[in-house]
Amino acid sequence: MDPFPHLHARPALGWVNDPNGIGRWDGRWHVMYQWNPAAAVHGDIHWGHMSSADLLSWRDDGVALRPRPGDIDAAGVWSGVAVPDAGGVALVYTAVPDDARHACVAVARQAADGTWAQPGRVATQHPDHRRWRDVRDPFVLSVDGRRLGIMGAGRAGAGQSPPRGGAVLVYDADDLDDWTLLGALLVADELPAGMVGAGAIWECPQLVPVREGWLLVVSWDDGAAAQPAGSDGISRPRHGVACYSGELDVTGPVPRFTPATEALLDHGPDFYAPQLVIDGDRVLAWGWSWEGRGAGTNHRSDAEVAACGWAGTLTFPREVVLGPAGAGMCVPARELEALEGRPLPVHSTGDGVEMQTDEAAWVARSAGGVLVELVDGSTGQVRPVWSSRTEGPITVFADGSIVEVFAEWGTSTRRAYPAAGEVWRVRSGGPMVATVLRVPVGR
Repeated sequence: MDPFPHLHARPALGWVNDPNGIGRWDGRWHVMYQWNPAAAVHGDIHWGHMSSADLLSWRDDGVALRPRPGDIDAAGVWSGVAVPDAGGVALVYTAVPDDARHACVAVARQAADGTWAQPGRVATQHPDHRRWRDVRDPFVLSVDGRRLGIMGAGRAGAGQSPPRGGAVLVYDADDLDDWTLLGALLVADELPAGMVGAGAIWECPQLVPVREGWLLVVSWDDGAAAQPAGSDGISRPRHGVACYSGELDVTGPVPRFTPATEALLDHGPDFYAPQLVIDGDRVLAWGWSWEGRGAGTNHRSDAEVAACGWAGTLTFPREVVLGPAGAGMCVPARELEALEGRPLPVHSTGDGVEMQTDEAAWVARSAGGVLVELVDGSTGQVRPVWSSRTEGPITVFADGSIVEVFAEWGTSTRRAYPAAGEVWRVRSGGPMVATVLRVPVGR
């Protein structure tokens, strides 16, 4: 089976990481992303651009932003957002002139021919290096008549174990081309005891209103080593995406966020750096799913990645909602139902039901516990992919090599690479229905 995720938003070749610049204008959805068009490795980062009328069928619109030798973004056009601006759209991004320590914020605007003009003006410099490190990934929001910008950061010299140096800085961004640092919206040490708070730095912060307050989402990645238990006895994951629900106070000189609850926005090993966007009465999110890290079913070697010429994908779009305890969680975007096509046969096994398929893209819905496996059709050898932690309704999407699970307790994203002769097998202890996924005819 082909491991390429054909139904997901990504170009045919090159390296893909963080989703960027998501928005809806000119009658289409626009999703941009970190992209190296020349190789399946991180480097020479551009903004790729795809668009869709329906979130189902995607058109590759090529390069939106590119590094420019000798300019403020010579070493890369890193993460940022799309912002309504003066009747049009502006792209606010991290410009890297030489290395990430000198990153700044820059703004590009759309020209009459549809291309994006990068004027090379710095909207905000890196703040005091003695206090803050790795300041990047701008996000822009409007609240109470003000336009604010936030950036991910870490505290300089933070050396706690586990590291709790993450921070979100807040800026006055009323003038999109000239930001003013106001202070820290939130730092990790201010989190109530027991909240996740891992990471030497926080990346790609997102701040959106929900019906009962605000959601602040931050990503962290501290490398391959697992985080040991700290003085509070809590062992924290080495990477993840934390979602804090709470209150935003903009009445003082420095806007502040006070978290009330927290949750992981995704519990799987292969999800990072989501971007959130408001769409009417809902919040949509896309994340980056990297190629599987580690050995076994969910891993591709560097040689395999180089041979196929692509790495990384964006997830399916998700809706971010408040769970029963008031914490943020994800459900599939409602548009995905239109991808469902021909039913797949589900058979009784005596102690449950089972579905097997060699289709590359499918969805299975079950009312009970679920086990997802890859099975060699000749030898019967089984490779486990995912199993549910609890009973309850579960939806599993697979497309090529990305598996996205949605359950009452949250979401889990992981990669799995079918080998020659293998088929997918899904087992369940309760009723299950499954269908092939495909783009509807005429889309």
